[in-house]
Amino acid sequence: MRSRIILISIFFLAMGATFLFRKPHSPETGGVWSLTDHLSKLEYLTDSLNSILADTIEVRTAFVEEGGTLGALLYSTGIEGNRYLNCCDILIDSLGWSSVHVGDTLDAFYARDTLTEVRARPRNGRGYYCIEFDGTADPVDWYWVPEEQFRRLRAVTLVVSSSVWESIASGGVPPDLSPSGHIVTARDSIREVAYIKGFENELANRLFVYDIDFYYDVQPGDSVWVLLEETRYPGSSETTFRRIVAAKYDFTLGGMTEAIPFFHQPDSLAPDGSAIILDHYHRDGASLRTMFLKMPVPFGRISSPYSDSRMHPVLGYTRVHRGIDYAAPMGTEIYAVGDGVITVRGFTGGYGNMVRLRHANAYETGYGHMNSYARHQEIGSYVRQGDVIGYVGSTGLSTGPHVHFEMKRNGSYVNPASEILPPANPLLANDLDFFMLQLPVLESTWSIMAGMDIPVSQPQGTESSNTPTE
Repeated sequence: MRSRIILISIFFLAMGATFLFRKPHSPETGGVWSLTDHLSKLEYLTDSLNSILADTIEVRTAFVEEGGTLGALLYSTGIEGNRYLNCCDILIDSLGWSSVHVGDTLDAFYARDTLTEVRARPRNGRGYYCIEFDGTADPVDWYWVPEEQFRRLRAVTLVVSSSVWESIASGGVPPDLSPSGHIVTARDSIREVAYIKGFENELANRLFVYDIDFYYDVQPGDSVWVLLEETRYPGSSETTFRRIVAAKYDFTLGGMTEAIPFFHQPDSLAPDGSAIILDHYHRDGASLRTMFLKMPVPFGRISSPYSDSRMHPVLGYTRVHRGIDYAAPMGTEIYAVGDGVITVRGFTGGYGNMVRLRHANAYETGYGHMNSYARHQEIGSYVRQGDVIGYVGSTGLSTGPHVHFEMKRNGSYVNPASEILPPANPLLANDLDFFMLQLPVLESTWSIMAGMDIPVSQPQGTESSNTPTE
């Protein structure tokens, strides 16, 4: 960091000296001094300097796998010798990170191949341990950084041109996404695409997946109002997308869809002591979600429907097929179609690697032929709707990559395609009261952050559904 400041200072001192000691114009020394030309050169040199600075920053990341150790974590990011010994001593003795677990991560920051900072993030921690170096093997400082110090809220307003993706790319990416403020390196480009993809996925595939068809409903001139959460890392001067807190989609042809946040305890299936989670609702407290997603893979193609009599492609004889097969490329993410608890996670014979979930209202779902499972999950883990639980494969009795998806209600198989799926639970009683109290406060704060009045949808009729229950 110190070398970067020195480099920038030398650059601007040199530019200042050039202007201060420039010879005045005379007929013998050429034409009139062009301010525009000099500003263009200055902008070019500034961009070049930003490119140089951005290319000097390298972040090496490692995470703990089964049987992993702190030492292996440090070695895998290139930390060796005295730096390795000092990091171990500080993390274990001074900062109290005495044991690592699957899912813990470590980031090592290098400037021109010299270690400048180490960040160790426990999987269930609300922050990270930080160790700073000044170019030598001896650390200069170490401390715990709570999550609240690097999380920020930002209000974004977009006008759709041809697609939501293009609108996010042109108006939703933060100006401080990269250390230089410009997209100048391959790493910057990858992070920009990841930011846009995360933003669009939250908006289209999670919040409004039930209310808006983003292929047919979107029109040029539609407005999108978003209150989003980002992670801002002051040490590396980078910003990443985290999640959308609230959103409104205002159709230019009329009508509005809203996603209003509310923090509450998970449903009764969640283990005791579960952290408060964020869900989204309409203005009247009705959930944005149905109880289940329509399919467990994005853009999956039905290769074999639910049937009482199907010729098995491997066994060669006819038998019942109590599920739907969705063909998808190997490695495609498989989502939990609803909130639930993992009851089976392992090899099950003909269905290969399989995960089964227990849901509320006596429902169960199963996902077979997986290539691999999602990390950080096990039997008994509580997963949310849309969480990745595994990846498409062809294990067991299978002729190609697909996921066998099945559903039970009260212990009996049902056809997922024809099952009338219940809506997710609405807010009731005290939760609904709190929701209604928080709504005007949220929209007032949101308007201040956006610098304009946030639009509010009009009620659909004369009957109010906002009356709290007795």
